[in-house]
Amino acid sequence: ARAFRDNPLNRAVIGRPPRGRLRANIHGMRAHLPQAERYGRLLSARADERLVGVLSSTPPGAYPLPPPSMAVRLRCLLGQGLRVAHRWARVYELLRDHHPVDRHWYLGTLGVEPELWGQGIGTDLLSTWLQAVDADRTPAYLETDTAENIRFYQRAGFDVVEEIQVFGVGISTMRRPAGGGRPDASAR
Repeated sequence: ARAFRDNPLNRAVIGRPPRGRLRANIHGMRAHLPQAERYGRLLSARADERLVGVLSSTPPGAYPLPPPSMAVRLRCLLGQGLRVAHRWARVYELLRDHHPVDRHWYLGTLGVEPELWGQGIGTDLLSTWLQAVDADRTPAYLETDTAENIRFYQRAGFDVVEEIQVFGVGISTMRRPAGGGRPDASAR
């Protein structure tokens, strides 16, 4: 939740001061991550037993993940507030309209504790995930709202497919062909 607190899309959807965005993100992650673990693939990175990074993805044919139970959705709604929950629902609708229909892996979330950015944790999580994706001989797809992430994913073989606007924020959709993309040792 901390990894996404200050992202452009979080600022646009949630607004609020950073503490309020963090609280809303925590509620969203508590609803999303158990579904990703049950129906998708969830990877984590730990340092001294502390969770420092998470990658959640959806295997081919499983997007979108089934919604969580009504109780979980209600807790999320109460924790985020009706306005924020409604705006996130709109984001997911808009992104779904651009989601590829062919068989692919979907990278939904890759987040690392902000104070540990640049130390290779995200690269390691992505590399581990891409090994499984490549073994499946399937393309991969993601969306990102930050320019720094575009360069990060390009090093791993992703290319920008489309630029869309969501609540005034530029979102880049990215795709990586089956079996990899451009080889780049720094992405592994």
